[in-house]
Amino acid sequence: MRLILLLCCLCLSNSGIAEARDYHWPMEAPPALTSSFGEYRPRRFHAGIDFKTWGKEGYPVLAVDDGYVWRVRTSPWGYGKVVYIRLKDGRTAVYAHLSGFAPRVKDVVEAEQERRGFYSVNLFFKPNQIQVKHGETLGYSGSTGSGAPHLHFEIRDRSQRPINGLLHGFEVKDTVAPTVQSVALIPMDARSRVSDKADPVTIGVKWRPELKRYVARSAPMIAGRIGVSVKAYDRADASVLSNRIAPYRLRLYVNGGEVFETTYTVFAYNQVNQVELDRNFALKVRGAGIYHNLYRAAGNQLPMYGKYRVGDGVLHAGISTSGRGVALNPGRNRLRVLVEDAAGNRSRVDLEVIVNSVPRVLNARAEFNGGSVRMRARVRDENPETVVVERSSNGGRSWRPVRPLEPDSSGRVRAEFSHVPDAVYRVRARDRFQSEGFQVCAPVPPPESDAKPGLLDCTVRYYPDFAVLKIASKNLLSAAPDVTLRWASNSETASEVIQRSLYGYETVVRFDPDVEGEVAAVLSAVDWKGKRGRSVVRLAQTPVRRRGAVVRSPDGMAEARFSADDVYGPFFGRISAIPGKGSKRLKMVGTRFRFGPEDVPFRRKVEIVLRYPADFGRPERLGIYRLTRGGAWVFVGNRAVRGRPAVAAEVSSFSTYALLLDETPPRVRIQRPEPRAKVSDRRPVLVAAIGDPGSGIRREKDILMLLDGKRLIAEYDPDAGQVKARPRQPIAAGIHKLEVIVTDACGNRARAVRSFTVR
Repeated sequence: MRLILLLCCLCLSNSGIAEARDYHWPMEAPPALTSSFGEYRPRRFHAGIDFKTWGKEGYPVLAVDDGYVWRVRTSPWGYGKVVYIRLKDGRTAVYAHLSGFAPRVKDVVEAEQERRGFYSVNLFFKPNQIQVKHGETLGYSGSTGSGAPHLHFEIRDRSQRPINGLLHGFEVKDTVAPTVQSVALIPMDARSRVSDKADPVTIGVKWRPELKRYVARSAPMIAGRIGVSVKAYDRADASVLSNRIAPYRLRLYVNGGEVFETTYTVFAYNQVNQVELDRNFALKVRGAGIYHNLYRAAGNQLPMYGKYRVGDGVLHAGISTSGRGVALNPGRNRLRVLVEDAAGNRSRVDLEVIVNSVPRVLNARAEFNGGSVRMRARVRDENPETVVVERSSNGGRSWRPVRPLEPDSSGRVRAEFSHVPDAVYRVRARDRFQSEGFQVCAPVPPPESDAKPGLLDCTVRYYPDFAVLKIASKNLLSAAPDVTLRWASNSETASEVIQRSLYGYETVVRFDPDVEGEVAAVLSAVDWKGKRGRSVVRLAQTPVRRRGAVVRSPDGMAEARFSADDVYGPFFGRISAIPGKGSKRLKMVGTRFRFGPEDVPFRRKVEIVLRYPADFGRPERLGIYRLTRGGAWVFVGNRAVRGRPAVAAEVSSFSTYALLLDETPPRVRIQRPEPRAKVSDRRPVLVAAIGDPGSGIRREKDILMLLDGKRLIAEYDPDAGQVKARPRQPIAAGIHKLEVIVTDACGNRARAVRSFTVR
């Protein structure tokens, strides 16, 4: 393992990252990992490696080499108590979530806290102020800013870029190969399909011990531009039963040749939000988990992909490439994914894909010609194996062949045959992979003159730059519905309709980036008894481009404002009002709005604005909340918009939002000292339990602990829902009053008071 790590380090040295030094181990605890470098966190990468502290706090953390304390920070959030050591080789070592600092650091921190009057400080030091030696104690492991005790440890290069500590002298014993859970195939535009679907498809894998690899459980059919993603995790020996960590390297092979590689070695802090491009954001939003993309998406500038550029790794199934990616010929193609950890353990998964487009039967029509039926249709397939017309006399429950058909060079088929009363007909095409497409039609008497609503139902599924209309008919139709798109530019286009089931149809609407405004999809059909139906589906679409945009709801009560370079690439935004309600504690003001598409991450945070009625009397208690997949409301923000009855907040992707009214004060309960307590400690530890179920406690200055009217330096633990303080100087004997005042983000305030006696 050490030989592999040495080779990795030498390679990194050649790429601009210095090779490992003989560092001291950073903590006096048995080595074990809980998290690895480059793991996914919302909107960021995990910048270090987390060492297990076995559920305990207080292990000494040690200087890995000679150097000096460069920075110290304390905060209730994030890294909690953290110390940064500038090492003699120019790198920086970071120790986070500490329970306390060594005395030389602690004294400086407490003096600054006293001067400022707050717990949170951010101090920088010069090289000659606090020098440290190899192995010297810097502080003690803890859980500040974090839920569970552990040491978050980072090594940064001279440019303050985090580098993978497992490659630089901080490796742990690891003989366990990564586990592959599943592979996903992602259609990347309106013309691409996986298993004839526009949505990502996940494929389960099975471990085959005789082959010493994972094998996919199915061989999906793909067409168009397809991305590959993999869901996998690793384990290390000492924490194998308790912790899943991220892999170090992933590779994609197509028909035996490597087409993409990701290696987690280094990144810059100004790139951390691009984790949403390295992992598959759409699958995460759908609740499928965290998948590593094995292709480079537009806007991805991370340094993890070596020679591979934007577009590389994308499969072009049955279509030519545009300079990047890999072309796959029709038929069976072999994919292989290798997943590797930093110790060199590897796992392999093999997957076959079938490059093929499902045959399409389009524009099938039947009409009377005396006592016979004349039928025509068009088959879209390069070389269909069979095309046949079939007949049903029981409303489509069973079918009998009438005759085979032979398409001409344009794919058209025509036939004429005797009619059977009350029969309907089906043109069915099958290819050599046994994929089928069909359309049903029937000759009808002259239809009703007036079209009426009710025959067709339509649901819309939106994607970043297109929409899929799923059309359901109440009755058997005489032909597929006609769909006409009427654009805001007053132009009209016909949309191709395919049949999915006896009563179900589908059409794709590709939005036009040059046309802003609503698109009306006019649906019309005639059933097999001559009843005519018509309905209109209105599709909202606003182009969001790199130069910026404003997306508004039709009623003007909600909007999203994009500035230049807020997005990685263009898409189409929309906002629609949907029914719903708030919660027991949070009353909804107005309605809730679905902002879409929800599966597009933004390059920078974007302002959303929700309006409230101009006569609403308590706007300071309003906040914008996001609805989670589990049905809970999470506070986002509540910045008042000057000159408008509106509230604003910033978001990094779209979701469902609403204005909720928070008039419930926080919870405050003093825990120590107990009621009427008499204590002998002249510097007693004072503790209160605090929390807020609505807008939450967002700022340190909104928590006040007063002892006899004087503010204490209060340390807030958001995960524990607790705030504590200890007087810096001994207090006199006698009766003292502790007062705790907490204010939430919407200005609601709660107060608790307790007297106690110092003997």
